[in-house]
Amino acid sequence: MGAVMIGAAVVAVVLGIYATIVLREEDFKTRFPPISDDEFLARCTPGTSRHVALTVRRIVAKNLAIEYVRIHPSMRWVEDIGTG
Repeated sequence: MGAVMIGAAVVAVVLGIYATIVLREEDFKTRFPPISDDEFLARCTPGTSRHVALTVRRIVAKNLAIEYVRIHPSMRWVEDIGTG
């Protein structure tokens, strides 16, 4: 009987973690909808180099496994992307 209870507890924990991940992903997708390169650049600080900004966007997307079109200039490393 103890093994069944432990198994049930493990399943409950795994389901809780999964639900948390799914909710965080949905929140992320809501907060950071896809934007074009032109819109990305329009949101950057005036005078930002197009080449540099889009290169950094591409590097961040690739290395953090985030969809390129969801990278926004206003993102915060720890709070929004969870890199802390």
